[in-house]
Amino acid sequence: MTTLVTGATGHLGANLVRALLARGEKVRAFIRRQSDVAALDGLAVERAYGDLRDRRSIRDALEGVERLYHTAAFVSIRDGDRQELFDVNVVGTRMLMQEARRAGVRRVVHTSSFGAVGINPQGASNEHWTVSPFEPGTDYERTKAVSEHDVILEAVRGLDVTIVNPAAIVGPWDFRPSLVGRTILDFAHGRMRAFVPGAFDFVPMRDVVAAELLAMDKGIRGERYLVTGEHCTIGQILQWLEELTGQPRPKLAIPPRLMQGIALLKDPLERRFFPRRTPRFNYHSIRLLNSGKRGDSSRSRRELGLVPTSTRAAFADAVAWFRERGMI
Repeated sequence: MTTLVTGATGHLGANLVRALLARGEKVRAFIRRQSDVAALDGLAVERAYGDLRDRRSIRDALEGVERLYHTAAFVSIRDGDRQELFDVNVVGTRMLMQEARRAGVRRVVHTSSFGAVGINPQGASNEHWTVSPFEPGTDYERTKAVSEHDVILEAVRGLDVTIVNPAAIVGPWDFRPSLVGRTILDFAHGRMRAFVPGAFDFVPMRDVVAAELLAMDKGIRGERYLVTGEHCTIGQILQWLEELTGQPRPKLAIPPRLMQGIALLKDPLERRFFPRRTPRFNYHSIRLLNSGKRGDSSRSRRELGLVPTSTRAAFADAVAWFRERGMI
């Protein structure tokens, strides 16, 4: 039995591939030729080269596949990346799901995002909360929400696909690194001079990998499963990172409203003059951290049997891995 993993060189993909190999599964990784494949070095993984924007390469990669984990996505908070976000996250997912159904893939787990879950103004959001078209959001969040419609459409057409919606993931094997990983590195290297207060749901990588495997075995077709960890304040995370790295936390807390005002001026200038630069923040990232959005993953615990682990321990795992790689 061959299991295909898209996004195998990404943060989640690198961890998931290792878990699948540990279970004795035959793994095929769908990767772009220009990708850094350090995440797969030394692993007994078959490589299928292609691109989510190339239907022919998708079709070739799915040949003989019985199980598919779709973890690939383009993640960006830059204002100039809308077309690539749409092409990869929406059109690419649509083509992959269509070809998976046509190829007779027996089971599929699609990795979406907490960003595709709407905000519950009265409390925690669960799987039933959809994103309102009038709700402000990042371009990435919008593409992940829209892509779920294509996934569900293919489920209606007969594809046995389940959706997993993780919050902000923290953990090891973060080769690129991820947005959270870059924040950890910036802190450890003393590049974080100030911070913007806020809070968000951070989930251990081991919980997300466990949810992916459980969803493959137990998930209901066309349903989604939210995977969140602890709702942590930025201050709490900085305290953990101070303890884990020995680097003092920044003392200056900049009011969110002030930073949002700055972002309203900064974002269009970056889009115009520095379209390829990765910003540390934008208007919507600050808004999200202060939106009060939090998740309820009780369905994943109840129906999949997911057992949550410590978010602080996940930050410790990430710091330890970066140290082993010589990045801290």
